Amino acid sequence: MIDRKEVRSLFKSKGVPLTHQRLAVYEELQARHDHPSAEDLYEKLRGDYPSLSLATVYKTLQTLHAMGLVSRVDSPASQARYDAVTAVHHHAVCDACGKIEDVFDPRLDDLPAPKASGFKPRAHSVHFHGLCAACAEGRRSNAARRSHHG
Repeated sequence: MIDRKEVRSLFKSKGVPLTHQRLAVYEELQARHDHPSAEDLYEKLRGDYPSLSLATVYKTLQTLHAMGLVSRVDSPASQARYDAVTAVHHHAVCDACGKIEDVFDPRLDDLPAPKASGFKPRAHSVHFHGLCAACAEGRRSNAARRSHHG
């Protein structure tokens, strides 16, 4: 994780103004582990930052992503989710509830590049799609109730 001083320095080196709203979005994202959407961040911050708009949150996330401070994680929902963990890692995505968990496994970090003609990967990310424990348990419970009552 990057501390406030490093964030200020990075913004300054890129010539990007670091507003209190941008810093608030970054720090909120950094404090969370649930891979929130822009809307989630906006809902959490708007009480403390009444002048904050959803458009500002989106623009801030785009800026942070371009600067390499956050990563964008695709989810089964239509909205992108964001992650302040920029170290190499992967994700387990629940197709039922949309929960995203970080997966740290060095075996996944060293996957060979695809053999596509001329393809030069700059990075890779593995996403496991399935059901989280809670959703899998809910489906087992529903199936058991159906078979018991059927």
